[in-house]
Amino acid sequence: MLDFVIQFLAAVPLLIGLWLMGNRRLVGPFLAFIAEAFTTTVGITHHAWSIVLIGVVLFFVQGRNFFKWRREGVRW
Repeated sequence: MLDFVIQFLAAVPLLIGLWLMGNRRLVGPFLAFIAEAFTTTVGITHHAWSIVLIGVVLFFVQGRNFFKWRREGVRW
């Protein structure tokens, strides 16, 4: 059950975040940033190292997007 919850927390916020990024909303990269932390956790627990790599890289990319958009004054 815990595995399902972690995978759910990796997938749902990512999809919602990506959708909101298309609407130029700051909450989009924030949700994707959080989701990538869970994606990395899923990769680690399943020994799927490509998922860990993707999760870590996108964690930093989404964090960068969040801080950049925040400086630009993008609305939440």
